[in-house]
Amino acid sequence: MNRLLITLLLFLSILGARADEPVKREMRGAWIATIYGLDWPKMRGTDKATADAQRASLCSMLDRLKGAGINAVMFQVRTFSDAMYRSPYEPWSAALTGRRGAEPADGWDPLAFCVEQAHARGMECHAWVNPFRYSTSAKPYADKFDQQLRPMLITHTIPAKGKRGKAKSTVILDPGNPKAREHVVKVCRDIVSRYDIDGLIFDDYFYPDRLPLGKGYDFNEWKRSGSKLSQADWRRENVNKTVAAIHEMLQEVKPYVQFGISPAGVGGGNGVAAGRYGLDDCTGNDWMYDRIFCDPLAWLNDGHVDYVSPQIYWNRDHATNPYEPIADWWSRVAVRFGRHFYASHSLSDFAKKGGDNSAAWRERGAQIEVNRRSASNNAPGSIFYAARNINGFAGHLSKNQFARPALVPARDWKVADDPGSVTGAKIKNGTLTWSPVGNGCRYTVYAVPADVDLLDAMSLSYGGISADYLLDITYKPSFAIPAAKAKGYRYYVAPLDRYGNEWEATEVL
Repeated sequence: MNRLLITLLLFLSILGARADEPVKREMRGAWIATIYGLDWPKMRGTDKATADAQRASLCSMLDRLKGAGINAVMFQVRTFSDAMYRSPYEPWSAALTGRRGAEPADGWDPLAFCVEQAHARGMECHAWVNPFRYSTSAKPYADKFDQQLRPMLITHTIPAKGKRGKAKSTVILDPGNPKAREHVVKVCRDIVSRYDIDGLIFDDYFYPDRLPLGKGYDFNEWKRSGSKLSQADWRRENVNKTVAAIHEMLQEVKPYVQFGISPAGVGGGNGVAAGRYGLDDCTGNDWMYDRIFCDPLAWLNDGHVDYVSPQIYWNRDHATNPYEPIADWWSRVAVRFGRHFYASHSLSDFAKKGGDNSAAWRERGAQIEVNRRSASNNAPGSIFYAARNINGFAGHLSKNQFARPALVPARDWKVADDPGSVTGAKIKNGTLTWSPVGNGCRYTVYAVPADVDLLDAMSLSYGGISADYLLDITYKPSFAIPAAKAKGYRYYVAPLDRYGNEWEATEVL
């Protein structure tokens, strides 16, 4: 950054932030659930026609999300120790082809396609992985991949209730088994190594809910470990070890890839975990600490995750779990540990067809504003579940909270080298082009009205040029100027590295 720009920014900081300045840094994500084809794909098969239809419907969904102002998608690639991509370690997902292990036609690779298409729209793509879940049936799978996993499994079966009831089973890769943890890391390493993803995110499935303590299940395994921890703490430590191993793998392979986890909405271990770190307790009841044996505060304290996205699926007026105090608690927790908090919001009540969802839209909009007010680190964020329900809410967002584009917050705790300035920038036939900047940089593109001085166009809160003038983000060294911005503007391009840092902008002459 040159001295003139530094001087300008210091001057602007003295003047103070503009009250109506658009948010420039904000996670605006959407979960794309592939389990059972909930969001995508709606068609299953191994023929080329099905693959083409799946490509088209995924593009349509990404277009709808882009129109809403979404800047990142969380694309589910692993649901039941299977794959929505070409994996050497696990079978193809039945949700894609109709049968576990059946190969799709035409070299079809959904993750590669989703990354390519998200990036073409200036959106990040985070690979959504369920780390331990294997099956919801006690009957094992029969293919070669699954036979290798059988020694690593735990099956928790809840007996049937009543004459018409059915027994329910949950089968997972055993977090207490080092080979199971190694398998999860191996699978994630493969994804990160071979695909140009921006992030890796786990959901909230760890140990089976209410897996009994005491004799049975993993009791002998715990005893053999020689651990001095209680059985419950030992289970939580097994989850922590997995999270730590994923973090270490990412630093080795691609340190810019973000690692996030989406735990249950209420944290703190009902005072136990919160007290360990000198934090006040979270509103509501934390069921995940003692029922699925995970402790998000430990992951944050150890610096092993870049963000948490707790599933705060309640409205602000909820009797026991009101949104605002819970979101405020997570915001303070994120700041305490120097990481980011992006709330996950449920859109399930948007599913009414032909009904008036405007009240629900306004509620989610108000929750976004809560996140912004609570985020003292300039890193607010929301991730919406699920993508299929965004529909009319997309229009609401694009006219209100997400009316201007935003950059995903930068990981400023990581060291990133200055990639240098954009060079060779020019305009021809309505398209900006420039020479590629190293390190796989993305770019931000701005259009500043010709009658607005550059000093007046600078952001008073975030650095660089204000989001008032941000056109979009691009992963390639070119950008087609929108017709509405074709005349009367000066154009600027800035490198946006994979850590999220925006560097000095260059005017296109």
